[in-house]
Amino acid sequence: MKKFVLVLTLLTLSACNSSLTSTDEVPHDKPQLTLSQEEKWNKMVGKWYGKQTVKGGGKRQWIVERKKDGTYKIHFRIHKENGKISESSEVGQWAISGPVYLSMFRGYIRDNEIDPVDPSDPYNYDAYEILELNEEIFKYRHYELNATYTLKKVAEDFKFPE
Repeated sequence: MKKFVLVLTLLTLSACNSSLTSTDEVPHDKPQLTLSQEEKWNKMVGKWYGKQTVKGGGKRQWIVERKKDGTYKIHFRIHKENGKISESSEVGQWAISGPVYLSMFRGYIRDNEIDPVDPSDPYNYDAYEILELNEEIFKYRHYELNATYTLKKVAEDFKFPE
């Protein structure tokens, strides 16, 4: 009986060893943030402004305000080719991990109320490569669309130019 238990134990242990999904070793815990990661996070906080042409004509302006707690509010102003202007506002969450900027859209602002979107809808999540980030410029590229956006840091009381 002892031999049977020993064989069974050895077989169980060898089965556990062979069930690894990878031979790569990983750390036990997530390491503390590096200073550069914390600096990137802090640089993202505040108000940023962008204005770019839109494929097919027109221009898009946006002001995004990111808070240190990882939330954001963004206001869009779209200038269509026919001269019409439309505006919309959104809220969500943002994050940075290494060279990646993440945006999680949570809802529209309508009549000063948040109209939430479905958080299980993958459409509401975006990942971007950070191309440049300093105290004045934030340039990033959408991984799926391959579109590049450039924002300038602005004062807290900044409003859209007329």
